[in-house]
Amino acid sequence: MDLVIATHRGVDIRFEGANLTSDLPYSRYVTDGDTGLEFHLRGVTNDETRRLDTQFYSALELWSSKIKEQGADQADPAPQMPSNSIIEPVKANITDDVGTSYICVGGRIGGTGTDWDATWIYYPAPPPDTQQLILEFTISGVPTDQSCIIEWQAPANER
Repeated sequence: MDLVIATHRGVDIRFEGANLTSDLPYSRYVTDGDTGLEFHLRGVTNDETRRLDTQFYSALELWSSKIKEQGADQADPAPQMPSNSIIEPVKANITDDVGTSYICVGGRIGGTGTDWDATWIYYPAPPPDTQQLILEFTISGVPTDQSCIIEWQAPANER
């Protein structure tokens, strides 16, 4: 699937898919043994992502040099990967055909080798009788006018 669901600061963001997970972060909404829904995004490589990556790695080299010269306690904080500020605001309002309310309880953005990837974790997992998930994509809570309907089938052990 190649669904571009948002463009933020010159970078297209693609919806990569969704799957169930039991690897949930701590949240007041989640109890042990619960499952949730992972929602995956990826920034589409273009001239802007390459420019931002070049700036980031140059800043990282400069930061590393300052640490060697001045010591870690005197250095500024490490530069942040550019994907953090571009992908972090992109989320989804998720609903389904049985009226479930889904809450984003955590996630992760970037990291070495996954610079332009993000995974958001929503809770709860879709109930067994869910047949459709509806994702309405947003940037900082503002709809992008892009949505996706996923035909959903509960795992065999939940039916």
